[in-house]
Amino acid sequence: MNDTELYRLILGLDAPWQITDVELDIDEESVRVFVGCDPQREAFACPQCGAPSRVYDHREQRSWRHLDSCQFKTYLVCSLPRVSCSEHGVQTVDASWCEPKSRFTALYERFAIAVLQATGVQSRAATLLRLSAGQVHDLMDRAVVRGLARRDSSETLRHLSLDEKSFQQGHHYITVLGDSQGKRVLDVAEGRTLEGTRELLTGVLSEEQRAQVESVSMDMWAGFMGAREQVLPGADTVHDRFHVSGYLNDAVDRTRRTENREHTKQKDTVLNKTKYLWLKNEENLTDKQRADIEGLRGLELETAKVWAFKENFRQFFACRTVYGAYTFFHQWYDAAVALGNVHLTKVADMLKNHLEGLLAYIRHRVTNAIAEGMNAQIQQIKAQARGFRRFHSFRTAILFFLGKLDLNPQESP
Repeated sequence: MNDTELYRLILGLDAPWQITDVELDIDEESVRVFVGCDPQREAFACPQCGAPSRVYDHREQRSWRHLDSCQFKTYLVCSLPRVSCSEHGVQTVDASWCEPKSRFTALYERFAIAVLQATGVQSRAATLLRLSAGQVHDLMDRAVVRGLARRDSSETLRHLSLDEKSFQQGHHYITVLGDSQGKRVLDVAEGRTLEGTRELLTGVLSEEQRAQVESVSMDMWAGFMGAREQVLPGADTVHDRFHVSGYLNDAVDRTRRTENREHTKQKDTVLNKTKYLWLKNEENLTDKQRADIEGLRGLELETAKVWAFKENFRQFFACRTVYGAYTFFHQWYDAAVALGNVHLTKVADMLKNHLEGLLAYIRHRVTNAIAEGMNAQIQQIKAQARGFRRFHSFRTAILFFLGKLDLNPQESP
C-alpha cells in the first residue's frame, strides 16, 4: 500500500475526491496531503440549492489542519472547484472534510474542542494543540455560533436567573442570563442597563418561551426588575437568600465599623479583627468562634444585636406558606425598625419595598444558587485567561464552557 492509498483510507475520502500526493517535511514536522477531484467530473451540486452545476474553475490552493500523523502536524491541501449555478451564480463547492469557511477538518475541530473543555484553559489548550491564540479564539467562536444556532427555540424554560458580573476594572459589568433548571448560561450582555437586559431577554427567548417563564431570580436592582416586567409580565420576580444575606451582612459590617470607631476612641479594642466573625453564618462557626460570638453578645454591642437580626431573618426562607412568611416578615420588620439602627433600618425598608419578590421565593422555591455557582465559574474563566480586553471574547468563553451547547461540527458524510 502506497502513502496516497493509506491516507485515502485514513481520511475516508470517496469519489470524486482523491489523494494526489503526500509530502513529508522533517524540518517542519509536518505532513501535507494533497486532495484533488476527478478531472473527468464536469459537474457538482450547487452548495446553495443542490442543483447539478458545471465546473467553472478552481479556487486558489487552501490548507486545513487535520489530526496529527504521529508527532507530525498534518494538513489537507486542495484547490476547491467552483461551479456556475443558473440561480446562484458562481459558488465554491463544499469540501466533505470540513465545514464552510473553516481552516480545520471536522475531526480536528472535534478533537480541539474536547481538549479545550478538558483543560479549561485556552493557553494550555493552544500549547497542546500547537495552535496560536488567534486560532484557538477562531475555533471557539465558530463552535459557539454553531451551538447557538442549534438551540431549540421551542424548549420550555420555566425558571431563569439574572445576575451581574464584573468584566473589567472600574464599573464595567456584564449581565448573565441563566437557566436555573438546566444549570447553564443562556447568554451574556455587555453592561448592566434596563435596555440591555430587555434586549438580552427578547433576543434569547422566543415569544413562545417568554410566555412560559414562571420566575426570574435576581437581586433588587431596578433595571433587572423593570426588564422582567416589560418582557416577561407573566413571570414572578424572585429575591432569594443569597442577595438578602448580602444586604444584611453589609448592615452588620457598617454597624461594626461605626461602633469600632467609637470604642477605639475609648481605647477599647474588643471589635478589632472581628469583621469575618460577624459575616459567617452561625452553623459555619467553629467552636472557638461560637464562643467568641457569645462573649461579644454578652457585652450588649450594637453589632451583636444587628447580627442577631441577620441570623433571625433566615427563618423567613424556611416558612412553608406565603401567609406564614408574610406574618414572620412584618414581626421581624417591626422589631428591626424599633432597634433604631440606621443601617439595619435601611435594609429592612428595602426588603419591605421588595416583599412581593421575597414572597415569590416561598411560592416557587427557586434560588440564585445556580447563578452564584455560574458566577464563580465565570470568575475562574476570567482568572485563567488573565482577563479579557474584548467583551466578545469573554462572551465566547463563557458560552463555550458554561452554555452546554452542542459545539461539535457535524460528522463528515
